[in-house]
Amino acid sequence: MSPIRPPQAALAAVLFWFTAPSLLAQRDATVERVIELGRSDNRVEQHLDYLSRVIGHRLTSSSNLTRACEWAKAQFEGYGLVTFMEPWGEWPVGFDRRFMRGGMVAPARSDYVFTTPSWTPGTPGPTRGRAMLEPLTLAEADLLAADPRVWLVRRPRNEGPKGDDKKAIDERVAELPLLGELRGTGELVHTSGNHNIKWDKLPTRVKITLRKDQHADLVQRLKENQSVELEFDLDQRFVRGPIPLYNVWADLVGSEKPDEYVIAGGHIDTWDGAQGAQDNGTGVATTMEAARLLAAAGAKPRRTIRFMLWSGEEQGLLGSEGWVRDHKDVLPRISAVLVHDAGTNYLSGLAGPAALIPDLKWATSPLFELDERFPFNVRQNEGLAAFGASDHASFLQQGVPGLFWAQDGETSYDYVHHTQHDVFENARQDYQRHSSIVVAVTAYNLASLDHLLDRTNLLRATPQRDGTRRTMGVQLEDTTVTSVSAGGMAESAGWKEGDVILAVDGAEVATRRDISTKVNEGGPRKVIRIRRGTETIESVLDYTGTPSEEAREKAKAKAELEKAAEAAKPAEPAAAAPAEVAPPPR
Repeated sequence: MSPIRPPQAALAAVLFWFTAPSLLAQRDATVERVIELGRSDNRVEQHLDYLSRVIGHRLTSSSNLTRACEWAKAQFEGYGLVTFMEPWGEWPVGFDRRFMRGGMVAPARSDYVFTTPSWTPGTPGPTRGRAMLEPLTLAEADLLAADPRVWLVRRPRNEGPKGDDKKAIDERVAELPLLGELRGTGELVHTSGNHNIKWDKLPTRVKITLRKDQHADLVQRLKENQSVELEFDLDQRFVRGPIPLYNVWADLVGSEKPDEYVIAGGHIDTWDGAQGAQDNGTGVATTMEAARLLAAAGAKPRRTIRFMLWSGEEQGLLGSEGWVRDHKDVLPRISAVLVHDAGTNYLSGLAGPAALIPDLKWATSPLFELDERFPFNVRQNEGLAAFGASDHASFLQQGVPGLFWAQDGETSYDYVHHTQHDVFENARQDYQRHSSIVVAVTAYNLASLDHLLDRTNLLRATPQRDGTRRTMGVQLEDTTVTSVSAGGMAESAGWKEGDVILAVDGAEVATRRDISTKVNEGGPRKVIRIRRGTETIESVLDYTGTPSEEAREKAKAKAELEKAAEAAKPAEPAAAAPAEVAPPPR
């Protein structure tokens, strides 16, 4: 046999360390049973089907959401888990959207693809009236007052009235007893809404957002003086509160460390423009199936695995923030929080700082070759961002390792995210089945370590922590400004309470997280489109010369120096055993 040369020796050592029984999480009897059940008797599709097509959309404060929480709790109980359904707060007004349908009935029939803002009124049954184009003069606006059976069709933004004329026209239109208003949007019809309403001051105007091509056709017909009639039937109901709002969770109690936890979950609430199948029915379904698989396999993890379903996520992580607020004593004993909330693509990896990597690789090693169609990896980064777009962020802000699954696959999350396409049929069930196994195996192995995950250098420098974050000086409920801070950028730009942010630098926004992300991207001059009443205005926030921009320049210069220093380092010799290879449970 030829002697092994140094590079080959290093490779042999690496292979040994990655395959040595003492260093990798073995597919013990429980893991093998979970994988077997996940392949032969996987019920994730049934969970998603019932949640999306039987219960339907699950807007926070809706009857459907409460029904979904009760159903999930009963399912967990059926698996033999210890279950909880705990209120995190209450709202003064609830909202139930039962159905919405409508379109053009003359001179031709056309069913429209549209939505309305959540927490806005519907119609008193099928409501028919003529369509009239947005007036360009006060005289035209006065003509609208002669006929109360009018659906007002707003013109494209670049064709509507301008300046003082627009302000006067909008004020006149706001006084009219119209059937409602129609606006155009893009090919994707996004649903959002402002829940911050009171029973003694409910919204009164019906507002419809119509798909771009259908809105363009409608506007063109009216420009040609065609007589157009529209009919809409919107069963949308306000419910007098207080409306209790719940989180649901279930425990597979640990055999040795029952008061320490690994959490796996997602948010159960949705917007109500479609079924909420991928935002976030998919995450709920994989969480529930992971719980069922582990229970059916007779899993006895060393610490408790807690399966959590939060609500209020779409309005700003409210349910998970409420849970963290009410359970601060538990936080030091939570090893990890695994959150699935990016649609139906398969779970393909986890990332974290160096201190987490050995344990994450050990816990997920059975997944590396579980299915060649669905590769899995663990990636090291500079730390986790405490301010993220899902419920893991509520835990990270308290120093708990909150991990958001990486996902890969052939589907487009943007296509379904808050749009008319978020329905059961657009979910990939092969991805779902695989992901439920990934959640179950990872949660079980993390719970089987004899130590909590290491929190050393858990959080990376973020705009909130290093002074580079751009702030607007407002408080937001979704995309609506609820207060304007004195001396802030928004006050200088003339913003007012009640303004609704529509887009930042031309990109439409649907949540306050969308707004924050877009404001903190790119250059310092941000062009923001705002709706004020019935008027759409353009506002500019220019951060040039502000402390946040100075901090950004310093951070950029520091990063460039560190990069140059790293590039100048001599190459290190290959190590016999890479430090990132995971140890066994200690």
